[in-house]
Amino acid sequence: MTEHSLWRFSRAIHLALNDNSTSDLESILDDNIEWTIYGPIDMFGFFGTHRGKPAVLDVVRKIADTIRLVRFDREAVMLGDDTAASLMRYSLTAKDSDQSISVRLAHFAQFKAGRLSNMRVIVDTFDLVEQALGRPIHLPKIA
Repeated sequence: MTEHSLWRFSRAIHLALNDNSTSDLESILDDNIEWTIYGPIDMFGFFGTHRGKPAVLDVVRKIADTIRLVRFDREAVMLGDDTAASLMRYSLTAKDSDQSISVRLAHFAQFKAGRLSNMRVIVDTFDLVEQALGRPIHLPKIA
């Protein structure tokens, strides 16, 4: 039985984030990859849609310049032949302030010939924005 592409991607993305080493990640990205992180682009410039290997590597470097990965827990993982989905909880540290950040996200990946061709990431942005602002967000009550 061969290793699922998700595990190679997981090792490569964590190496890229913590060691700024993108060579392993570059080798498993499809040239025409589409990578989207859903969330408030105004607060987090690396959110949004990025197309093509150079754009994705650039966004990964921007994320690596912003945070340090401390720990991650896979809460749920589903694997298909060329697909994968995970619900994850990350413990991070902001590099500019040493502030601890906890974030939960879901990601949905598609692979083509063992290379990542499509990535969708949904971030629990409400909690993330509160942590970034350093205060709770008070929303009006809806009747």
